[in-house]
Amino acid sequence: MNPTTSPATKPRGRIARALRSLHPAAASALTLAFVIGGAGLADAATGGNFILGKANSESSAASLSNSKGTPLSLSAPSGKAPLAVNRTTMVKNLNANYLSGLTGTQLKATGGDGISKTAITLSGTQVQVAGIGALPAGTYYVTATAWLDLIAGDNYALCYIARGSAPFAQLTTGGGNSPGGHLQAAETIAVTVKAGDRLQEWCYAGGSNGTAAINAAITAIRILSSTGTPPA
Repeated sequence: MNPTTSPATKPRGRIARALRSLHPAAASALTLAFVIGGAGLADAATGGNFILGKANSESSAASLSNSKGTPLSLSAPSGKAPLAVNRTTMVKNLNANYLSGLTGTQLKATGGDGISKTAITLSGTQVQVAGIGALPAGTYYVTATAWLDLIAGDNYALCYIARGSAPFAQLTTGGGNSPGGHLQAAETIAVTVKAGDRLQEWCYAGGSNGTAAINAAITAIRILSSTGTPPA
């Protein structure tokens, strides 16, 4: 027996000789198996050895970097979260694509408005008096108004909200009959809009004696959901 070699070092020596006898690729794989699988070399993450499939703990922050690209990718079966945390504390610079299944674009507040301060003469044919440009898809709360100068001889004056894709489909109507006076047309409704469609206010009169719509305006604000009566 070699007096300089203790019994405790013999297994390690045998392992080293076995590794030298292997093909370099096989030796590398076996060494990695010892490190990751534990093999008596590590039993906790602290100290630089992360053990897969086991509970690890760190006494200081661990870091992961990749000079070539994304340093970490997680995948999980359908219906399973790829990551879990134990705190609700805000994580600085952590961005998410979805919130409750909605994208940032869907959550973004949006809408539009349009106003016409000039007097627009009305007749028996519908005429657009106010409108909003192309909108993102969604459900909108819409309000439209117009001050109507109803001339004697015209039996009524009415206004309504419509989509730009169907301008003569009246979603809701306001106005009335007060010949020789003024009246306020006001319409409010929740409307579902496809991407790129528009919202408009149209008015018409029960005659052609000069009835006019003054200060017509329309406003739309997109909302996430609407309860009660289904949106038009």
